[in-house]
Formats: sequence, structure tokens, C-alpha cells
Amino acid sequence: MKTIMTSSLRVMVMGGENTGKSAVTVRFLTKRFIGEYNSNIDLLYKSCIKQEDYLTDIEILDTCSKRNNSSSPSADTQMSWADAYVIVYSICDACSFEKAKTLLENISKVRSNSYLPVLLLGNKTDLEHRRAVGVEEGHQAALEYNCQYYEVSAAENYVTINIAFQALLRDTKMNQQQKSLLKRRRTSLVNVSKKLGAMFSGKKDCEFDKRRTSMDVNSPLRLT
Repeated sequence: MKTIMTSSLRVMVMGGENTGKSAVTVRFLTKRFIGEYNSNIDLLYKSCIKQEDYLTDIEILDTCSKRNNSSSPSADTQMSWADAYVIVYSICDACSFEKAKTLLENISKVRSNSYLPVLLLGNKTDLEHRRAVGVEEGHQAALEYNCQYYEVSAAENYVTINIAFQALLRDTKMNQQQKSLLKRRRTSLVNVSKKLGAMFSGKKDCEFDKRRTSMDVNSPLRLT
């Protein structure tokens, strides 16, 4: 019987108004499509997802669309909460794509030199006749900001959304494991360095004591 290991992660979903980011989130978690949402509030979803031999406790924060347009310090603080990000735009709205690229830029500043998994989603492929953002534009943005990219339809297709999110979760889990391994290695190196330092320091003290004792015993006492 295989051992089931557990982990936890936080995902932040962002995007402009009317991009369908809430519908995408609920589709992934419940397989259901709900078309109407209140975009003026943050919604936090909690679920447990099984991947291979892992059970992942996942928190998904569906953020307020209006706050997504902000570049204030509070928005940066909120971004630092997440282990991974999902940026949603509508393929029917070129402005939403520009907002998505702005969010990608903000994330790249928050994460600085460290890698954080990001998923760029072009939603509403069921409205192909109204397309305003080309597939190649999405691919180019993904290459520029080093993130995964999928086009999906929250209204019609659960499968593609699930594939996209599962890929993000795997990437996030791998990133967490690599960070944990690096942290353990650094801790191990620090401990070894401390032990070596203490050992050599002890040897020097011992040698000094021997030299001092030799001088005290063997040096002749001069009387004046």
C-alpha cells in the first residue's frame, strides 16, 4: 500500500472584470459552470486535491477585480501571500490582456530573483467569433514572463481547465520541494561550518595552553 503524503499550497487568481476568473476557479473546484459573480469582493476557496501519492490542501483566493488594477504596497503584500498565481484574461477583450500583462509584470517584481509558478489563462474560447487576442500573443507573453499558458472555456470545457490547474499544482509542488531541499542543504552547511570552527578553535586553545604551560615550567626564574 502506497503512503499518502500531504502538502499545502496557496493560489491567487487575478484578472480584470468580466474575464470569467471566478467561473474558471469554480469550474476547477466543482466541475460546474456558474456565470454570475460579484467581482467587488475577495473569495477564498478551500479544498483537498489528490495528485498521485499526494493529498494537497489548497487555498484559492479569487481576488477583487478592482484591486487587481492597483499597484499599491497593499497589493504587493497580498501577492506575497501566494505560492502560485493564475492570471485570467478574456480572448474577446484586448484591454483585459493588457491588464494581464501588467499583473505578470507586478508578480515578476514581487518575486524578484526567485521563481514562482504562474499560469496565464485565456478564457472564453467558446466565443471564438469575437476573438480580439491571438494565441500567439498569449504564447509570447508566457515566454516573456516565464509562465505556463493555456486557452480555456469556463462555460463549455472542464477538462482543459483541470489540465491547466493540475500542471500548475505540479509545478508549485516541485518548486516547494526544491526550496525545502535547498534550505536543508544551507542549514547543513552552516552546522558543518560551526562544528569545524569550534573544532579548530578548540585545537588552537589547546596548543596555546600547552605553550603557556611549557613556558611556566621550564623557563628559569631570574632574581634581580
